[in-house]
Amino acid sequence: MSATPPPPSGPAAPARRPLFVDVTPLRTSPAFARLFAGSAISGIGTQLTLVAVGLEIFEITRSTFAVALVGVVSLVPMILAGLYGGMLADAFDRRKVALVAAVFAWLSTAAIALHAYLGLHEVWLLYLLTTVNAVAGTMIATSRASIVPRLLPRELLPAASALSGISMGLMLTVGPALAGVLVAGVG
Repeated sequence: MSATPPPPSGPAAPARRPLFVDVTPLRTSPAFARLFAGSAISGIGTQLTLVAVGLEIFEITRSTFAVALVGVVSLVPMILAGLYGGMLADAFDRRKVALVAAVFAWLSTAAIALHAYLGLHEVWLLYLLTTVNAVAGTMIATSRASIVPRLLPRELLPAASALSGISMGLMLTVGPALAGVLVAGVG
């Protein structure tokens, strides 16, 4: 009968990581779970809006170049908003910055819907509203990113970051797919 060998001496073997994502932040922090769910739902709505704006601009202009300009027109303001959004989130209450930005995002989305409902054919207005929406979304994202470390203990931040990455992937996949289903079903 052989005896089991003694454990190796020296540094401990690394701990095994789970095969799936760690959902501990969602279970342990109701505030983080609400922020996570709200971000995912909002992100899906943002993707739906982007598809709707692209379709509306194409309907008005019949130009794929005009559709591509939506991203180009929004890019520089989004970069600036990312830089200043972090500064504002540090200088003011993060929740208030996120809330004010969310109000601007909602108002710009409502204005985009109103633009379509009224049958306006002002492409410049769609560019402007989409830029406002993108800037507000960037401000929301920078504020939310600075809120997460205040909701969770330090050891859960990597898991929260992984969950946020998964949420982003879902937003970018589910939003346009849902928009496609709506366009095919409703028109």
